[in-house]
Amino acid sequence: MEHMLDRLSPDRTPDAPLPSTMPVAEPATPTESQAVRPVPVRRHRGRRVLGGLGAVLLAVVLFGAGVGFDRTVLLDRTLLAGAPAATSSPAAGADFALIQQAWDLLHTKYVGASSLDSKKLAYGAIDGMTEAVGDTGHTTFLTPDELAASQAALAGSYAGIGAEMDTTGSEPVVVGVFRDSPADRAGLRAGDVVTAVDGTATAGLPLDTVVARVRGPAGTPVTLTIRRAGANPSAPATLTLRVVRADVTIPAVEWATIPGTRFVDLRVEQFSSGTARSFTAALAAALATHPSGLVLDLRGNPGGYVNEAVAVASEFLRGGTVYLARDAAGRVTPIPASPGGIATSIPLVVLVDRGTASAAEIVTGALQDAGRATIVGVRTFGTGTVLGRFDLADGSALRIGTVEWLTPNGRRIWHEGLAPDVTVPLPEGVRPVTPNDLAGLGANGVGRSADVQLRAAISILSGTSPMAGRADRFE
Repeated sequence: MEHMLDRLSPDRTPDAPLPSTMPVAEPATPTESQAVRPVPVRRHRGRRVLGGLGAVLLAVVLFGAGVGFDRTVLLDRTLLAGAPAATSSPAAGADFALIQQAWDLLHTKYVGASSLDSKKLAYGAIDGMTEAVGDTGHTTFLTPDELAASQAALAGSYAGIGAEMDTTGSEPVVVGVFRDSPADRAGLRAGDVVTAVDGTATAGLPLDTVVARVRGPAGTPVTLTIRRAGANPSAPATLTLRVVRADVTIPAVEWATIPGTRFVDLRVEQFSSGTARSFTAALAAALATHPSGLVLDLRGNPGGYVNEAVAVASEFLRGGTVYLARDAAGRVTPIPASPGGIATSIPLVVLVDRGTASAAEIVTGALQDAGRATIVGVRTFGTGTVLGRFDLADGSALRIGTVEWLTPNGRRIWHEGLAPDVTVPLPEGVRPVTPNDLAGLGANGVGRSADVQLRAAISILSGTSPMAGRADRFE
């Protein structure tokens, strides 16, 4: 679920095509499926927000021009071409008449009928239908602005402040800040509670309202009032931060050698357009340093395009299946690994958390079922459908879960998530160490880091953990 972005690029690594008989999406809208949490008109469900803030349960990306993306898996444009058109349900007539009846009653009986916004009513009705489907965080409705924002996000950049927040509670909580972003430079930290935006309290506000106040054109300022826990949690500090919005580039892939070891830490932030190409280049550069083991960090990764995930997983597999696609008719199609992986034998540990979702779970499941990696962390989010995008007449769109994905061994991830091989919870308030953090830590700093998940990965690769034997099998 949680959490993706949506722009298609002609130079993306193509996904293994699904059979033409699989009803994936409308041929008239050969766009993408999704991997980001879009935000409908009635935003009473929590979402992750990027560029304004985002999280692990119903997350969205906050962009300068809108809210972005669920943790979802998106289909490539090539997969949607030639798919059969959707047909209406033959039994829908009587039920649809109820909608018409309710519409008419509101417009004729409501005392304020003259002030009704018909488009808002229509959007609310469509959003309500997608919520009733029960495909939380995937099948959803996007307004034109939200669609544009999600497309920008999957391209790997957007205008905003460069932070992620969880809005599942009564107040938005920052869960991540992109390095060197406006939010980072202003001093915003993970764990900060945003209590007001430009002087307006956020408590109880719907997500779209908060987003509308935080977003804005690059170069314009926004003032955030935050509550920050300190040494005394009962007396948190209240701070006011002025953040100047900017065009933010989301680094899809980062890597660095872990100080004091011969291991490399590779982090994939999301599976946006071009991630596989960037990942292969980073992996090749990392392997050129002759490491003795790799850490693949997928923590907080909301997903993205499914073909990017297949390409990344394929770099570690000699063959076999990356995931199984099961369509609405129950037909199951194995999606194979691409040949030519460049890291098929080096010891590998994958780090996951509750924010690991969708396409990131596809990669995790593939490597786990193949016995190719030791998975460390906590249970993943549990996203299980691949989305097709269906454009509506006014520029809005429906994202519909047209395909359910399973791990190669047939495990269902939807609403369940993937359990790690080694369960290691990250302490409350601790931010995962990223490759960019490593140089400043040094060998002693890494050993003392509060990122116990990364330390567990190092222990496994070093052979000092009871699980080390699993990694040794790949030598």
